[in-house]
Amino acid sequence: MQYRYENERYNSKNLNRIQETIEYILTLNYGDVIPFETMAKMLNYNIEDEKEKAKFRNTMQKVKNFLINYGYILKSVVNVGYYILKPQQIASYTYRTYIQRPLRLFEKADRILEHTDITKLKEVRFQEYKEVRDLNLQAHENLENTINVSDYKKNKYIYDNLED
Repeated sequence: MQYRYENERYNSKNLNRIQETIEYILTLNYGDVIPFETMAKMLNYNIEDEKEKAKFRNTMQKVKNFLINYGYILKSVVNVGYYILKPQQIASYTYRTYIQRPLRLFEKADRILEHTDITKLKEVRFQEYKEVRDLNLQAHENLENTINVSDYKKNKYIYDNLED
């Protein structure tokens, strides 16, 4: 199988390791857990070393992004490894991770802006500050309203209580 990568900084040896890792993961089943050590060994990283561990995480992020195209979603499990989500887990995971998370980020952005010392800002920077704060509040409100009127939100209780 040949893969195309957005980041071509990898030498061919690293690309081969990444391809082998992807191919290995694609042989596994939903619900399987892949230990960090297994992935690190396949990619030739020593995760005991902090710099190597950072490179490993970066490479695994690329692997995880690539696997999305095959319906394989890897969720990191602290101190264990990567869990391959089952198809019935993906929608709620996506909701929590990629739809609800921005709400918390909007709240954090507002907290940052709320505590900014605006007395030190020149007029044009104060205008920028006001526009960014308004944009953040409007985006937060729009996303919150969109979620609250969605069919998913109306049926979330049902989905949360299903036994798969």
